[in-house]
Amino acid sequence: MKIGIYNEPAGGGIGGSENLVSVLAQALARDNQVDLLHHKPLLSAAQLAEVSGTDLNNVRLRYVEPDYNATYYYRNPWRRYEASRRWHAALSQPYDLFIATVHEMPPFCHAVKGVLIVLFPFHTAAYIQSQGDILLESSLRQRIENFYQKWEWKKRLESYQLKTAISDFSRAWTRCRWGVDCEVIHPPVDNHFRRVEKGKVILSVGRFAVKGEGHTKKQSEMLTAFRQMESEGLRGWEYFSVGGLSDTPTHHAYFEKLHDVIAGGRAHLIANVERSTLKSLYERASVFWHAAGYGEDESLHPELTEHFGITTVEAMAAGCVPVVINKGGQREIVQHGVNGFLWNTLAELKEYTGVLMRDEHLRARMSEKARARSVFFSREEVVGSFLKFLNPVLS
Repeated sequence: MKIGIYNEPAGGGIGGSENLVSVLAQALARDNQVDLLHHKPLLSAAQLAEVSGTDLNNVRLRYVEPDYNATYYYRNPWRRYEASRRWHAALSQPYDLFIATVHEMPPFCHAVKGVLIVLFPFHTAAYIQSQGDILLESSLRQRIENFYQKWEWKKRLESYQLKTAISDFSRAWTRCRWGVDCEVIHPPVDNHFRRVEKGKVILSVGRFAVKGEGHTKKQSEMLTAFRQMESEGLRGWEYFSVGGLSDTPTHHAYFEKLHDVIAGGRAHLIANVERSTLKSLYERASVFWHAAGYGEDESLHPELTEHFGITTVEAMAAGCVPVVINKGGQREIVQHGVNGFLWNTLAELKEYTGVLMRDEHLRARMSEKARARSVFFSREEVVGSFLKFLNPVLS
């Protein structure tokens, strides 16, 4: 089959969604012709394969311009609808199977078969907003506009035969915001790590994202917490904050501000690290931190939390004990007090970490439990489940 896998996110470097589509592309390319469609003009197959730890030699990357909004150009709802469909035809029509991985409103699927993967629904349906010179001149016009929005939203979703979400957390919010029920298939995670001697190392992994790029990883808060622990007497431990950094002045300015936080301590910032170096850090680290969603109201802005937590599972597979925020998809991964800790405040983050630092036997026991838990999310398990899920459209 000719398969197109579309990754909607356009900014913020290479993150979880890129890892997800890379693994699926590698698996499907064994028996099919696979294109990976994306919105990042500087992205290369070699770069994507390196970061995701995949082999993409049989996968073709296809850059596409970001979607345009037909509401800018057409007042007439039918002309707007036709314009939107024409715009999306070039995206999916060449394929027998089109797999769309999205946060936003999904494109129309023009392929023979369509599969929707919801990372997280950022907005409530329907959210096509009138823009430009399209003014709502009366309450009647407003009602017509609302009716059209709901109708187009429904048409877009109906163009996909199968729908899945990456976590129970995402599924619940997809049902709430989009009125769509999905089957949950967690993202595939690399769990192949060496067993080496653990060091006195805390690790966190996440994009160095700035405000406006979805959920940020709260590196500043974690770095501050570590520096507080040092000021309170912590000795002998190091903290590594690692992640992808986009090459823009805004991102570099944010990265420089983080350096100011760690001045004089044993915390380290590493951007755009090679996969082999990252795996080595996972293998040496004893504790893993994650704070995405800290300080956010999850009931109002659930999109600002971690929607699943690939890096948390990778850390567990390497034997790191996770001490992660009690929000979003993290609760589906970590079993509190068994294979890690879930915290609500930075004081709890420091407290649970201190317990692990002082009790080597507890740390070793929870490390083995974390390794065992990670198998449930392994690439082999998840890819097998996803291919089984695709059977109705692959036949």
